[in-house]
Amino acid sequence: MEYSNRQIKSYSGDLMQKGKYGESIILQWLKENPNVNEVIDMREFRISQRLDVDCGIETLDRSLVLAEIKTDYNLGKTNNFIFEIFRINHFVDADKVFYLGWVFRSPAKYLLYYSPNENIIYRFTFKNIRETIGQYIAKVKPQIISVPTDEQKTTFNILIPQYLFNNKIQKFELKINNE
Repeated sequence: MEYSNRQIKSYSGDLMQKGKYGESIILQWLKENPNVNEVIDMREFRISQRLDVDCGIETLDRSLVLAEIKTDYNLGKTNNFIFEIFRINHFVDADKVFYLGWVFRSPAKYLLYYSPNENIIYRFTFKNIRETIGQYIAKVKPQIISVPTDEQKTTFNILIPQYLFNNKIQKFELKINNE
C-alpha cells in the first residue's frame, strides 16, 4: 500500500475479509476440538473489539479462557511472527494519540494465529509472547514495521523470529482446503 494512499477505514476491504476468513477457520477448528465444550463468538461485541478478544473457550472442566485470533498470509513465506506493538492516532487529543497494540493490550490468555499458507494454527500464550519480545529486544535491535493502517491511524509492528518460540507454542496442522 502506498503510504499516503490510505483506506478510509481499516475495518473494511480485502484485509478485513482475509482476517474474517481466518477467524472462521479457527472458530470451526475450536468447535470440532474434543477438549472444548463450547465456543463463544465475541467478535461483534464492541467491548470485545476494544479489548482485542475474539472468543471465549469453555473447556471440558467448564473453565472459560479468552482468545484473540489473527491471520497472517506471510507465515510460511518468512521466518517471523508479526505482532502489533502500538498505534498512533493522527487526529485526536494529545492524551489519546498513542495506545498499546493488541499484543500488549489484550487480556486474552491465548493468541490463535492462523497461517493459510501452511494450513497451521499456532497457539501462543500472551505471557510467552510478551516475555519473548522483552528478551529479544534486550539482545537485538528489532525490526519495526510501520503500516499506514487507515486515514486515522498508523500501526507499528515488531517482527520476531519464529525459532524464538520453539517449545513455547503449539502447532496444529489443519486438514482443510483453503482456497
